[in-house]
Amino acid sequence: MAWTLGAARALYEPTAGASARWLLLIETPADSAAADPLAGDTGKLLDNMLRAAGLPHSARAAWAAVSRQATAAGPDTGEPGLALQDSLNALVQAEKPDVLIIMGRLATQALLQSAEPLGKLRGQTHQLAGVPAFVTYDAAYLLRSLPDKARAWDDLCLAQQLAPGPGSA
Repeated sequence: MAWTLGAARALYEPTAGASARWLLLIETPADSAAADPLAGDTGKLLDNMLRAAGLPHSARAAWAAVSRQATAAGPDTGEPGLALQDSLNALVQAEKPDVLIIMGRLATQALLQSAEPLGKLRGQTHQLAGVPAFVTYDAAYLLRSLPDKARAWDDLCLAQQLAPGPGSA
């Protein structure tokens, strides 16, 4: 298995005066990497959270799928590989985000090259490709584990507090 990072796509229409740039790296199954992250029940939950955080009005937001692809190279070593880091560097250089939000345990572990559980990686600022990165649960998980919705909200609030504000981009 190898990790791939999809192209960035706008999450919301850009709003006049929105200067902060957010890039959400969303863990997706390999067969749905091109799907709309705001579709279905998981998308509705994600959209509600992002709207409650004011993201559609305060930032230019994009998303990119992070997914595992089967390869013929042999057994899964669990290593994300250099290709994922190269893809991330290229994406960051092209999109110039002020903040990254990584959604999903496996995507987080692959991008941060860490075996730590998601609970230990949350609640702190990480650096990826020179950009502050925050991790949280993916929306599909939150639909199954309602108590963690508050923790995911805390993650979004932390990212919002530490992200550059209007006029700083």
